[in-house]
Amino acid sequence: MLLAALLGARLRGATGWRVGILLPYAASLVAIGIIFANLFGPKYGLINGVLQTIGLDPVDWQASRFGSHVAIAIMVNWRWTGYNALIVLAAMQAIPKELHEAALIDGAGTWRRFFNVTLPLLKPTLIFVTITSTIGGLQIFTEPKLFDAMPGSNNGGSTNQFQTVTLYLYQTAFQNADLGYASAIAWVLFVIIVLIALVNFFLTGRIARTPAVKKK
Repeated sequence: MLLAALLGARLRGATGWRVGILLPYAASLVAIGIIFANLFGPKYGLINGVLQTIGLDPVDWQASRFGSHVAIAIMVNWRWTGYNALIVLAAMQAIPKELHEAALIDGAGTWRRFFNVTLPLLKPTLIFVTITSTIGGLQIFTEPKLFDAMPGSNNGGSTNQFQTVTLYLYQTAFQNADLGYASAIAWVLFVIIVLIALVNFFLTGRIARTPAVKKK
């Protein structure tokens, strides 16, 4: 939401700022995976170099369960945050200006208008972004596969420390040749995604109807 507000603000160099926020989404996912795999490299990675510079011990990001989760989460969030901010920005710009003007006439400050006008009207969009991000998280495949130090033989690390559902499905189907079990995994994942989509549908529909009921 903060990035969306900054994207909509009249800042100096706004075009460069907006391009910088949205550029990670337009970049090649394979290139991003390779870059982050090198940034979080255990021996010569830039992140470990910074840690050693400030007196901390280097981290084996690919071997550590927590470290690998942090590295992959940073990679995914860096790519998708700008895209989600763009969706929130569109919802912000769709809010009628008359509501803000009326609140301003009533003496509401910037923060009061944000919490009492903007935020309630953004609830359906925020739920949508949360649900779609959750579904996207269940489908993560390329990031952990490229992050693996030996992607040709291992999937998700030597001890599966950062293995995802879709990566496990791929390994079961194409490396272990167990197509029946892989099909079952795919169906379970499909059912979970459908359930999450239904939750999104009912929540957004209920929230969208709530203001009309209160107005009556």
